[in-house]
Amino acid sequence: MLTDYRLYRTCVYPLAIFMGFSLLLGFGGEAIKWDHPDATWIQRAPEMLVYPLQTLVCGWWLWHVRRELSLDWALKPCLLAIPFGLVGIALWMVPYFAGWIPNEGNGFMPEKVFGHDTALTLAQYTMRFARAAIIVPFVEELFWRGFLMRWCINRDFPQTVAIGTHSWVAYGVTTLAFMLIHAPADWPGAFIYGSLTYFLVIKTKRITPAIVMHAVANGVMGICAVSCNLPHLW
Repeated sequence: MLTDYRLYRTCVYPLAIFMGFSLLLGFGGEAIKWDHPDATWIQRAPEMLVYPLQTLVCGWWLWHVRRELSLDWALKPCLLAIPFGLVGIALWMVPYFAGWIPNEGNGFMPEKVFGHDTALTLAQYTMRFARAAIIVPFVEELFWRGFLMRWCINRDFPQTVAIGTHSWVAYGVTTLAFMLIHAPADWPGAFIYGSLTYFLVIKTKRITPAIVMHAVANGVMGICAVSCNLPHLW
């Protein structure tokens, strides 16, 4: 069983590190941003530096605590997660493909900074996919399912609560929190997606299917964003 300290190291710290970089971009990035012909690429698009650093540092931390996680990668529950991820992200993207959320040409577009078909643009997309389909699934699901769901049931000793223990309070808090960290336009999709993830964890009693589901969903989202020219998807 995880100690309280190890629970925080493995399930809370990764998200704290991730959010730290997001806050750095939100405040520091805006401070140095300068859309001018003489500006460096970091000044024009600070996210092109912060996102790769965020991916690498979070990846390093997850690797650092990997032995403490003791994740169960049983094949059947992980395979079950694939259709959950496909259905969840399909419902999430309906407003985008239906045109209810306008495509204003903004979003992740490194080609505007580094040019089309350049090594730097390819590197940025590679890191972006790694962030979306590897780092984010681990960071978020370890927090939502590994910590917050259990904390809602036992605030004093969340590490004693078995993974996948059902509680309507845990469902409400985790699903609403997951929904609220996204843009308002994504709230309906995020609520449905969060509900599906909760059901999957309750059914399998494991975190790993939620990670696989999240990885599949974000991978599909990234592919659609690039192939369908919908950069505002991610």
